[in-house]
Amino acid sequence: MRILCFNNRDLDDDLREVMPESCGLAAAINVSDASWMTAQMINSIERRGERGGGIVACHAGKLDHRRRIGPFSVQFRWYDQTRFQTELRGTAAIGHCRYATQGDPDFVANVQPLTLVESKYGPLAIAHNGTLVNVERIKAGLIRAGAAYNTTTDTENFIHLILQSGKNDIEKAVVSAVQKIACSYSLLIINSERIFAIRDRFGNRPLSLAKIDKGHLVCSETVAFDQFPDAEYWRDVLPGEMVIFEKGKLKPKSVIYAEPDPCLCIFEAIYFSNPRSQINGVYHEDFRRLIGQTMGSRLSEQDLYDKPLVVPILDSGKHFAEGLARHLAQTGFRYEEIYEEILQRAHGPLGGQSRSFTCVNTEERVNVVRKKLHLKKEAVNGRTVIVVDDSIVRSNTAKAVIEMLRAAGARKVIFCVGFPPIRNICPNGMDFQTCRELVAFQKDKEAVRKEIGADKLYYLSLADLMWCVKETYNCGICGGCFGGKYPVLPHSIN
Repeated sequence: MRILCFNNRDLDDDLREVMPESCGLAAAINVSDASWMTAQMINSIERRGERGGGIVACHAGKLDHRRRIGPFSVQFRWYDQTRFQTELRGTAAIGHCRYATQGDPDFVANVQPLTLVESKYGPLAIAHNGTLVNVERIKAGLIRAGAAYNTTTDTENFIHLILQSGKNDIEKAVVSAVQKIACSYSLLIINSERIFAIRDRFGNRPLSLAKIDKGHLVCSETVAFDQFPDAEYWRDVLPGEMVIFEKGKLKPKSVIYAEPDPCLCIFEAIYFSNPRSQINGVYHEDFRRLIGQTMGSRLSEQDLYDKPLVVPILDSGKHFAEGLARHLAQTGFRYEEIYEEILQRAHGPLGGQSRSFTCVNTEERVNVVRKKLHLKKEAVNGRTVIVVDDSIVRSNTAKAVIEMLRAAGARKVIFCVGFPPIRNICPNGMDFQTCRELVAFQKDKEAVRKEIGADKLYYLSLADLMWCVKETYNCGICGGCFGGKYPVLPHSIN
């Protein structure tokens, strides 16, 4: 099993505050309500990207498309099933929800799927999850060869690579295009007869398949399939694989176009993907609980001298905390007495929409967190509290929560993080592009502990992370954010 890592710089803070979710992909083929089903899948994974969304459907050899800036569920809320059937007809469709790591998010031409009305391969549309690394030279060559770019998104490079491939067959043209760009991408491509579902050879971004009646569904997350009673999760698109679905054919075609070298983005497992989604047949919530159990085994006897209270920071810390509490329950504590969600999270609180990292002082930061997280104070007084979260990136949430616990009478606060310290930028689709964006870049573990005000601070170790991955997904992961190595090293940090 492979991991790509690391140098010795430490960098920490809260994931939810600096790393917006990735884009989301969905498709349906050989089903009667393809566009409507695609839209329902996008709605279920919309948190991955709320800057824009669109649907492209194929009917009578033509592609109809609707693209909107803003959250998909808002921009398409007036589209009931009948309207999809009349305006986006056909038995094949692809959809996309966008978080813009490349290209102006308010430029409608950047909203995907990107669509060509005419080409030598007929009408064509493409949707992309990820960020393309080291494509500047490729783009310059395409422009010299006559390519005219209509967007500022990196996804458009695929369209021009396909059109300039020199291949007469669309399948060969697509293979030629994806072989020229190493990462990071999952792709959906639709033309008048086929849908192509593709992952780069590292499998950095997820893409999964389901069977439904005589057709198939494709989505970035398997949880989207569960809303359809007749849908059955089939498998993931493999790293370096292109799965080709054709209208009227029951069995898709698999093409291995590149040698696989699995390097799954570990953020999908730890944070981004819905806990009820799967990769390699494993639910992310089970992986997160295993991390919590492993962290629980690293706590000292001194940490557990008094009956502790295990408290998750919701929502992302929930399954890590459950796993940690389950481990402690095996050592003599009663689970019901040591685990409690005393921090209730408000989603979209009145007056609390501001992110805590934009606050100018501690008082303002605490006020923002209190609007998001309501503390059940009486459960804390005199207790040793073990706070569990997925990460520390900017430390604002951690610091404010600990201040709230101290004020409520917590005797001792131990902070457990289900993720190793972040050490570098991510060029593969997460929106932090310089280390300066990560406030604790210069701080070591002890300095972070003092900053957040914890009595003790535990990070998940790299060794424990790799053990948990082997026990569950059993694949390689990309860990460049921990220190510096990636599937493909970006020129900018080479």
